[in-house]
Amino acid sequence: ASPAPPAPAPIPLNRKVIVLDPAHGGIDSGSQISDTTVEKDVTLALAFRLRALLTARGFSVVMTRDADAASEPNASGSTLTLDDRAGIANHAHAAACLLLHATGSGNGVHLYSSELDATDGQPAIVPWLTAQAAWVPQSRLLEKQLAAALTRSGIALVASSASVRPMDSLTCPALVVELAPAGDDVDSINDTDYQQRVALSIAGALLFW
Repeated sequence: ASPAPPAPAPIPLNRKVIVLDPAHGGIDSGSQISDTTVEKDVTLALAFRLRALLTARGFSVVMTRDADAASEPNASGSTLTLDDRAGIANHAHAAACLLLHATGSGNGVHLYSSELDATDGQPAIVPWLTAQAAWVPQSRLLEKQLAAALTRSGIALVASSASVRPMDSLTCPALVVELAPAGDDVDSINDTDYQQRVALSIAGALLFW
């Protein structure tokens, strides 16, 4: 019998590319954080801060959206599907993908890595809904680095794991970064100094990633 063909070598990650996925957008506003704040606006604001800081540090940043309306790949004002977002991220072969979310409950930053069980190496055919499994160990290392940087900056932190689409379809180290208010006032989530402190901590951690 002829020997089985070797499994394809994993495509190397581009160490200088970071993907930011500001959740929601357009007709999908995400959660209602307060009377005047919706999630899609917070995630985009944080993404812009991160993009500026990462670009200044020599990274190329790929954003799944950089405006309120996600105009492609789906037309007529509909937002990008979760599969669209994963496709954009996977196409970039990024060193890390951060899925940005926001919540009115709790304080500080909530980090989530995938709940998938880690697999040993990338399978020859990557199943779409569990593609992240091969990257779970690296994603958890990235989570530890971000957590340490945020804690050093005095930002409240919750680190956990969750099954969040499209994270489980990503073929690179990936985390959900969910921003919560700075204090008791829910609208403190919009505080520019607070958002900048969070963004600086994350950008600094990625520089050493």
